Amino acid sequence: MAVIEDIFKKQCISILSVGAPKELSFLTASFSLLFTMTSIPGNILIILAVFFDPNRNLRSPFNWLVLNLATADLIVGMVTDPIMVYLHIKEGVERRLEQRDLYAIHMSYFISCTASVLSISTLAVERYLAMKRPHVYRSNVTNRRIVITVVGIWLFSLSLPNIYFKVGFTSYSFIFANTCVVVTVILTSVTYISMLNLFKERTQNTITDIELVRSTNFQTVTVRPTSTISSSAREREIKVTKMFSIILLAMLCCYGPSTICTYLLNVCKSCSCTTLHWLRDFHFIFILMNSSVNFWIYALQSQKFRSAFIKIIKRNR
Repeated sequence: MAVIEDIFKKQCISILSVGAPKELSFLTASFSLLFTMTSIPGNILIILAVFFDPNRNLRSPFNWLVLNLATADLIVGMVTDPIMVYLHIKEGVERRLEQRDLYAIHMSYFISCTASVLSISTLAVERYLAMKRPHVYRSNVTNRRIVITVVGIWLFSLSLPNIYFKVGFTSYSFIFANTCVVVTVILTSVTYISMLNLFKERTQNTITDIELVRSTNFQTVTVRPTSTISSSAREREIKVTKMFSIILLAMLCCYGPSTICTYLLNVCKSCSCTTLHWLRDFHFIFILMNSSVNFWIYALQSQKFRSAFIKIIKRNR
């Protein structure tokens, strides 16, 4: 993999000095600016909602993990995206990029995006335990363990990207795609399928329970509470399943194309330098896009979060 990156440097930078097309540089800068504007407000709202909890219903282990995801995505919006804007404008006007410029963008990108991906993984595991193993969940998923998990996510996110200094950007992107990204997609997919199966199983059990109650000739008042509780539980499970289906779809739409770009960067020896520049930039764009849309596809699906957002916005007017 390192050999392929050396070939790219020699063919496109060192010898021929084939830089990125101007239109690509300004396009990437424009996308990054858009991601900055969409990720910062939304993720700040999530952090404020969980931290201040105006309705006193958001401080749960699940929502602390949501806050951690929002923090990772906020760093992408406040640090990685603006650096992308600056460097690609600089590249577009044909100013030379210093090595420290590349270190800044690559490290901020890998650290923040690794934290974001791992946060999504922990959300998937937390929901799976809550639904599949409720007794284990209540006794073991505590705020203290959530804090330990969050600390572990950031320690891993800060340490793993240091491999980049030894193997370079293209090779580390390949490592990133085959560790954090692939593992997260597989884990989230398995969790989603398990949740669907669990939902179907519980729906069937609920129908059976209601039929048994009716068959024993209990009073109608006995059937109604049972039906109401079951309907409420089913409704919550439908909402959770819907949220995770949207998360999974968003991840596949963003990380799928990014991973393809990464693989092509490592195997496409016949690609022109212009093609390689497009592949390298769109590898960035697709992953940064995911961090900018998590708020819109996730938190806005929750009525509790929407209510908290409205109160926070009204309070600060």
